[in-house]
Amino acid sequence: MAGQQVKKRHSIVFTLLRIGVIPILLLGIGLTVYSQYSVREGMDYEMERALSGIAHNLLSTYNSLDGGEFNMKEDVLYKGETEISADYRILDDLKTDTGDDVTIYYGDKRRMTTIVDDDGNRLTNTGAPDGVIEHVYGEGKEYFSTDVNIAGTLYYGYYVPVENDEGDIVGMTFAGKPKDSVMLSTHYMVVGNIIISIFVILLAAFILYLSSSKMVLAIQHIKRFLGHLAGGDFTQKMSEEVLNRKDELADMGEYAVHVEIALDDMISRDPLTKLLNRRATMVRVQNTWEENNFAIAMGDIDWFKGVNDNYGHDMGDEVLKFVSAQLKDELEKSGFVARWGGEEFLIGFDGTQEDLVEHLKAVTGRIRAKVFDTGEKTFSVTMTMGVTIRQPGEEFETVMNRADTLLYKGKTGGRNQIVVDGEEQNIPDGLVTG
Repeated sequence: MAGQQVKKRHSIVFTLLRIGVIPILLLGIGLTVYSQYSVREGMDYEMERALSGIAHNLLSTYNSLDGGEFNMKEDVLYKGETEISADYRILDDLKTDTGDDVTIYYGDKRRMTTIVDDDGNRLTNTGAPDGVIEHVYGEGKEYFSTDVNIAGTLYYGYYVPVENDEGDIVGMTFAGKPKDSVMLSTHYMVVGNIIISIFVILLAAFILYLSSSKMVLAIQHIKRFLGHLAGGDFTQKMSEEVLNRKDELADMGEYAVHVEIALDDMISRDPLTKLLNRRATMVRVQNTWEENNFAIAMGDIDWFKGVNDNYGHDMGDEVLKFVSAQLKDELEKSGFVARWGGEEFLIGFDGTQEDLVEHLKAVTGRIRAKVFDTGEKTFSVTMTMGVTIRQPGEEFETVMNRADTLLYKGKTGGRNQIVVDGEEQNIPDGLVTG
């Protein structure tokens, strides 16, 4: 129970913010993940294009230097007849201009490179990765990789095959950038996207809070109004701020007012049979007793306890509802019908005792004819009635007690009958006089 109360007391503002912000938060997370993926995909593509251009540019520069082919003589690299392995100006200028490392391979060895080890020594005469050899030398194709391992450092790398005059691949040009530096830039971009997403979420929450504040206030008015109804206080009025709104909350306010009216009526009715309850009956009598010459009847369903015991309380409720509906349809237009307690009913009739008896004979006949089916058994019920009429100056309690005495006489005299107060008269079956 305590846990349920805590749930009921959650702020509507919190609920609205949760409904509004959580989807935005999920969208922000999704966009961040997607942007991280797309940024990396875009970065890979841009790196491939840039490094391809540098590697091709390196080869073109040396081709323009000497039209001959690359060749090795006594561990010295030549381009045609020009010795190039001792002159790093072209490679170093490229690295200075682009920030990327470049390498010239002859065979499977680095012959010239801007890549250095921890001591600053150029990594010449070191081998190319096996995967590179397979793609470039084996397939004769240019090759791009996002994970080239060079001396323990991962590189983005692009390789361009170098051919001799016969079309055989004798070497490669390489352009590469350490992956850490690229990932750092990507990280900054992703962090930037996250910061923007957080800002958007907070801004959305703030805007939602501002836009919902009046709505929350209207909901609180409705809540207070319904709270008074729950406590039985029907004197409170719905706030005009709610009723003057142009949205569904105004409808809710009007519905709450209708509920107030309905509840005021509901407290006057027995919840099972929909007949007047004792409280409402006494109010009705106090307002009309002096103005009407009421005939009063007290009625009781015969052997009703046996119905509950033999067929169950649900079936007992069905009997009560059927009997109540019959009495209401027959008599309520000319007076009132109340459930006085259990299976006992009080009837006030604005007319003569004789007319009331005729109505009761008709309605008890219909009740006797009704067959109730439990699925396994069938049964019917009868009623006993005590009927009297108010004499001039009599109080309601006096007349009601006299009707109750007549009812008792009928119950002890065989049941299934209408017992009438008055002189001896010719009485049909099921009708006796008191």
